[in-house]
Amino acid sequence: MIVITTSRRPSPRTRSFVKDLSSILPSSVRINRGHKSLVELAVETTKLGAKYILLVTEKSGNPRGLIIYGVEGMGHYRVVSKRLAILLIKGVKLSRENPESSKAYGVSSISIDYSKCFSDDCFYIADLLLKILGDMVSEKGDLRILLGENKYISIQALNIYGKPVGPLVLVERVIRLQD
Repeated sequence: MIVITTSRRPSPRTRSFVKDLSSILPSSVRINRGHKSLVELAVETTKLGAKYILLVTEKSGNPRGLIIYGVEGMGHYRVVSKRLAILLIKGVKLSRENPESSKAYGVSSISIDYSKCFSDDCFYIADLLLKILGDMVSEKGDLRILLGENKYISIQALNIYGKPVGPLVLVERVIRLQD
């Protein structure tokens, strides 16, 4: 399970982006952050049985980064969270901004297509998705996450008919923090 949240005072566009992300990731939980610290988020994450936090940051009202935390419960009220990676976002196209986009219903498995990757950063994102999604990844998933590269790394989800689902994310840079 993955917990998806935002920075403290998100813009409407960032909230829509988080809603789009949670709609395509099976068994993800969207949490309104409010005044919660990262420690409080980590405690809530372990209570839900999740192992990862996906925190969306913003700049000028637009999503700017995805910070991925790994969370481990160490015992009574002791929780450790480690930053695994930061994906700096160049731009996003929300599902409501794409007339061809459809909704994802009943997603139980995901396949990851990284055949159009050629840089280490793109392969790193594919490995990170495999690690985070774990048991939800299968060869023939209900949803296909397509990774590709041109000037930026693009992440797009497609349904079983090949139609776009959820947001299109352009990643400018990947900062690796833990392996």
